[in-house]
Amino acid sequence: MKKLQKSLQYFSLVALLFMQTGCKDFLDTNSSTATSDQVVLGSAAQLEMVLTSTYRQLYFNDQGSDRVYAGLTGLQMYVDLGGADIISHTNMGGNQVTAYTYEPQKTQTTGSSNAIWSMMYKIINQTNIIIDAIPAAQGNDALKNAILGQALAIRGLCYFHLVQNYQQTYMLAKDKPGVILRTSSKDSENLPRSTVAETYTQIVKDLTESKALLANFKRVNKWTIDKDVVSGQLARVYSVMNQWDKAYSEAKTAYDKYSQLLTKDQYRSGFDDVISNNYAEVMWAVQFTNTNNLGGGTQFNFWYNQDESYGEGYTDGPIYAFLDFFADGQYEKLFEKTEDRYQFWKRTKNASKEWSTKWAYNKYKHYGDADGAKQGNTRPEISLMRGSEMLLIMAEASAHLNNGLSLGYLTQLQKARGVKGLTTAASGSALLESIYVERRKELLCEGVTGIYDLLRLQKPLVRIQETENYPEGHYTWGLTQLNGYVANAAAPVGTFPSNDYRFLCQIPQLEIANNTALTEKDQNPYAGTK
Repeated sequence: MKKLQKSLQYFSLVALLFMQTGCKDFLDTNSSTATSDQVVLGSAAQLEMVLTSTYRQLYFNDQGSDRVYAGLTGLQMYVDLGGADIISHTNMGGNQVTAYTYEPQKTQTTGSSNAIWSMMYKIINQTNIIIDAIPAAQGNDALKNAILGQALAIRGLCYFHLVQNYQQTYMLAKDKPGVILRTSSKDSENLPRSTVAETYTQIVKDLTESKALLANFKRVNKWTIDKDVVSGQLARVYSVMNQWDKAYSEAKTAYDKYSQLLTKDQYRSGFDDVISNNYAEVMWAVQFTNTNNLGGGTQFNFWYNQDESYGEGYTDGPIYAFLDFFADGQYEKLFEKTEDRYQFWKRTKNASKEWSTKWAYNKYKHYGDADGAKQGNTRPEISLMRGSEMLLIMAEASAHLNNGLSLGYLTQLQKARGVKGLTTAASGSALLESIYVERRKELLCEGVTGIYDLLRLQKPLVRIQETENYPEGHYTWGLTQLNGYVANAAAPVGTFPSNDYRFLCQIPQLEIANNTALTEKDQNPYAGTK
């Protein structure tokens, strides 16, 4: 059995090496045609190629899943589709609709709960091969430290996404079962769920060790993780753990390098050229190319915000559009309407009330190929971490630490975005709520608000349905699976209480069936808060 396991592991390793050739600008594995077990595992240069393929899996997950499960770029949609701020039409179907509607198959054991689990463990298994092999591999110490540091960062990041999707939040669930900690390629497949506290201890350990190893590493590309990105990731983790002094320190470390915020016009320019335009606050970003394109599965294809001059069909605009996503009316109300370039508008030229009454939102706009031709290819650049998020973490941490800095950090961001009615609450719950609102405004579809903030901050999900008097609300199918929904009510509302298990996923049935250390007693509830 062990020999078979090793053979399958090696086959997976070699397959990754041969999986992709492409432009050297982006995730180019430069595959070799003469590879052996000893060469791959014994050479730092070869392990660097494995690391590059691991990045590809992290960003695009191009081995079977689609759209909202397509790596980190897909999870940016998934996390916010489960919140209150995005409305999704059903016309194209698919996992993005299931994520929005909370259909039972989204999280059930035999449904889509396997998607995030298998995606993250596939990447974790790959990092474990690298982590185990790199100490004895041939190569200089600087290269080996860079490879090991990045592999540890990726593993810590994957466990962070796993534990946020498969158990309630840290502050309430420290002793509850978290996820399975596999930290070596030699680990048994039959391991129990570690506790949430143990999982976070491993996440912090991975990221802290990574940051030290990457201390002198200078990256060439924005898609590569360096010590500043690790600081940003630690800031996110410590925020969930409510360790505010550490969250503040790590966020400030990152922000000090990326403190030149986007201007109001830059923020509203489409968000698709964050690398090409060399925006100084963008800490971490990835670019779609001819070799890694998902065939039009990015958030740029889903937002129904193409200019009306192009027309209203799927292929009328500069890229293929699914005509799915709009901004909820309650979300639109968070923004002032006094700016000269207000970023919400309605598609009044579309005859269908299902589309013309909703708010189009200009944050995610892409015009395809450089020549601007209609039906251009989807090759956007997607931001994964920005200085503004770090500034908001600093503001939130400062409010909890009561160090007198929080309001200044918050209004600094508001001024950069052209806000006229600046927050004035200097402390307490009113200030924290203002910071939360600003996170929603600033970071929509960047993979850190939506479900993650609802769980972290223990806020309920509240969706208000469209009515004749309120056409900007959620579609009917966005509420039918929620609690308290009454279709014929004057103002139908659907809710989930904070920490309801329907925000989360059940452990996939295949994991329980194949892992002898697990039984059905180890399963998450499907619904409820306990």
